[in-house]
Amino acid sequence: MLVGDMAIALNLLSVAVLAFVIGIATVAVVSCFVLFRLNQVSFNSQKFILWSLVSAPWWIALSCIGYFMLYSLGFDTVFNISWFEDFAHWHHIDIFSFSSWHALTLLLALIYLAWRVTRTIFARTKQSIALSSLLSFTDAQDAMTTNGNQYYLMPVKVPVAFTTGFISPKIYVSTGLQTQVSEEQLNIIVNHELAHVTARDPLFKVLFTAFASFYPSGIKQALIEQYVLMTEKLADNEVTKEYDNLNVAQTLIDVARLQKALPTDCDQASVSYFGHDYTSLRVEGLLNPINKPSLTTIIITLALLATMPVLAASTVDSFHHFIETFFIH
Repeated sequence: MLVGDMAIALNLLSVAVLAFVIGIATVAVVSCFVLFRLNQVSFNSQKFILWSLVSAPWWIALSCIGYFMLYSLGFDTVFNISWFEDFAHWHHIDIFSFSSWHALTLLLALIYLAWRVTRTIFARTKQSIALSSLLSFTDAQDAMTTNGNQYYLMPVKVPVAFTTGFISPKIYVSTGLQTQVSEEQLNIIVNHELAHVTARDPLFKVLFTAFASFYPSGIKQALIEQYVLMTEKLADNEVTKEYDNLNVAQTLIDVARLQKALPTDCDQASVSYFGHDYTSLRVEGLLNPINKPSLTTIIITLALLATMPVLAASTVDSFHHFIETFFIH
């Protein structure tokens, strides 16, 4: 048994684990009210909402650690938050037993975290090696569009265009696609991919997928799909600054027809494809752009995000006592 600062630190980590689990459950509920409304708000709002949701368990856990740390140091009365102690407090926070369920919780959380990180790194490394081997084998050559944008041309019959690379993302277009589209359509395609390069979407897509991997499969898939759709719409929107919406939409449709036989691989987290993801929704977004964002959606989302840490902190103590009715503390 430990007593003192080390015990407080371990108990705070236990608080973090419980808050993280509660955060996962909270986001699962909040997502039901938010995700289907995302097309009603601007792209910047979509990005903020999605990153807030996918990272919520982490900042909820940190918020709870912060509160209970202040509580352990006696700062609750100084900051006039003693009223919060009625439904969010932690008994004997300065005592930690290695035979308690707190220790078991920390051990299981550490094992799960190590497994999840290892699995993510292994999957991305395997994917990067396979992609690097493919690009090396195809011997892509420098090329340039008529409007002066650089890309790499791959001598591959499959019609495909994509952006990949974390530090220095690059644009690749196959000869199978280049030879079947007009010069203007090729400009649109490369401009779209250039928007991914500028936004460093391959890198942030991997980070977002890593955060989402801690959620149950249904919520994970919904979050990733919404994020990929948002990045593709945002890239399409960048292209419309130089080309007409109808021309961009028609290019999407034409490329989708060429790629209709290609399998959709939702696990390609480090690659952003043109015309390979959510074509119908992207075309709809181009033909019916958002003119007036829904304030109701934004207000609901901000209210839910603001109350998440408070709900988690108040639930942690109840959850703590509930577990102690079954386990010896």
